[in-house]
Amino acid sequence: MSDIRLERHTHSATNMHSRQLNRKISLLSSNDRRIRKKDALEKFIESHQTLVITGLSQLRHNILIEGLAKDDSGFCPYRVYVWSILLRIPPMKAQTYVDLVKAGKSKSFDKILNDIHRTLKGDKLLETRVSSEMLTRCLNSHALQIEAIQHSGKNHQNLSPYVQGMNILAAPFLCAAKSEPEAFALFSGLLTRYIPMYVVPTLTGVHTGVKLVDKCLEIVDPKLSQFLQSKLLQAEIYALPSILTLCACTPPLVEVLELWDFLFAYGCHMNVLLVIAQMILMRSKLLASKNPMTLLREFPPLQAKEVIKLAISFLPLIPDSLYELLCKHTHDPTVGNRLKDLE
Repeated sequence: MSDIRLERHTHSATNMHSRQLNRKISLLSSNDRRIRKKDALEKFIESHQTLVITGLSQLRHNILIEGLAKDDSGFCPYRVYVWSILLRIPPMKAQTYVDLVKAGKSKSFDKILNDIHRTLKGDKLLETRVSSEMLTRCLNSHALQIEAIQHSGKNHQNLSPYVQGMNILAAPFLCAAKSEPEAFALFSGLLTRYIPMYVVPTLTGVHTGVKLVDKCLEIVDPKLSQFLQSKLLQAEIYALPSILTLCACTPPLVEVLELWDFLFAYGCHMNVLLVIAQMILMRSKLLASKNPMTLLREFPPLQAKEVIKLAISFLPLIPDSLYELLCKHTHDPTVGNRLKDLE
């Protein structure tokens, strides 16, 4: 039941677009393939898929059941190509990114600089693969891109050039990608196409997301929900960073990458249930604590497999009417008001 429900709410892809994407990915990864033996999943994503929807379903299933292969450092060398396929975002021309970098500082540049030093500080994988300069260029380029859209009068989604938390969202892409342009394309595409309501000035989707955490927790674990309510602890107080960053604010980064494999395969809306799953994993400690906010202020180290397994187990419990809002809250500005009607 869970698999069927997850599949039903993933976006479909056209045959032509997927073939073009696979060709570009194949070309970009050619050098990598020459020096490294490919596993079964890597061979699968490079192979021609006659029925694209079937191919995507198989890829999602493989991610759910087996996960992506890892090297000794816990890193998957072809993860970025899988993300490109799942998000249906092809690599961009390097010159396009270079032009954005050369355009200079955005209006948000100072805000970006202030947040850079806080980005996943102390994570060894990030420190070895991503520099502050890379983060600054990526974030500033996105801000410039949105400012240009604003200037053109076509910013119909009212996207913000920069909000605090984008720095955390950019880091995993820069860590997984083979190049900055590749990371930028995925990062910018995620914000504008998949979670636009998370990055409007008022963070509408994020605030709706934390309300969904409260609502879903009531159903999934009434006892824990009532306990937290008795302590006046609504998700708005403790879950906002996790919702905004798709759980990337909780280390280690290697587990975040694995969690994002699942999110990009089955939908960013599942982030709400992933946050609840992290809470359930520390349920006994929360219920035994006189001050549970001390535990909720900083979640325990992420355990991607356990969190994903728990989140999927919640799906049969969520009513269809609530699940529909869960699926839409990342991109539909009306969900917040519609959620009130369910109360």
